[in-house]
Amino acid sequence: MPSDAAPAFDARRKPAKGGDLSDLLPKQMPASRSDAVLEALRRAILGGILKPGQPLVERELAESLGVSKTPVREALKQVGTTGLVEVVSFQGVRVRELDADFVEKLYTARLITEPAAVRLGVQRTGATTLIAARAALAEAAGFAAAGDVSGLGIANRNFHRVVYSTCENSFLCDFLDRLQDLTAFAATTGWRLQATYEQEAGEHQGILDAVEAGDADVAERRSREHVESASRTLAEALRDQLGH
Repeated sequence: MPSDAAPAFDARRKPAKGGDLSDLLPKQMPASRSDAVLEALRRAILGGILKPGQPLVERELAESLGVSKTPVREALKQVGTTGLVEVVSFQGVRVRELDADFVEKLYTARLITEPAAVRLGVQRTGATTLIAARAALAEAAGFAAAGDVSGLGIANRNFHRVVYSTCENSFLCDFLDRLQDLTAFAATTGWRLQATYEQEAGEHQGILDAVEAGDADVAERRSREHVESASRTLAEALRDQLGH
């Protein structure tokens, strides 16, 4: 990815509309209205419009999205499976809060599995996969230039999935897929605290270069270094936020 793709990005930019989430509904509505609400909630959480620790009240969300409470109720059940929200006794559902312990566990899980999956997939990577990976990087650069942190987080995860899914190991892919939204949430939270996307974009390109060259050793090493760097940067940003 060109080095000048990301400078316009400011993940700490405040959203223009804090109380109206209707703009986040998909332009092409899926068959299920709850699926549309789910996508809007995901984007609102990843974009920082719904902030860590914020209670998610059905009535308020329904009003903000311009829908009834029924699809909101169903969407909250679905988003709960992603880990983006948590149920707190006597308080209901709220957006997950990140802490150092949670981040360490999340990135340790990735570190053990993702580089291995990338390595396994190198020899199975064909032209179609490379095209998809380049498209994900280009899409991420576009979101970065537009300051769309939620879109950037999703495009970022799409790139990772394209690269690791070629391992053709359903157990590894299923496990890493379950971490998709949480990883995007951690990344976007980190970018709002400390804008580091330009560095990560370069690391992504390095991983893709190794995959394209068919060098499994380098691809695995760069993937491991990328996860370690992201984990370290996020942990430092959280410590700075807490004043530790």
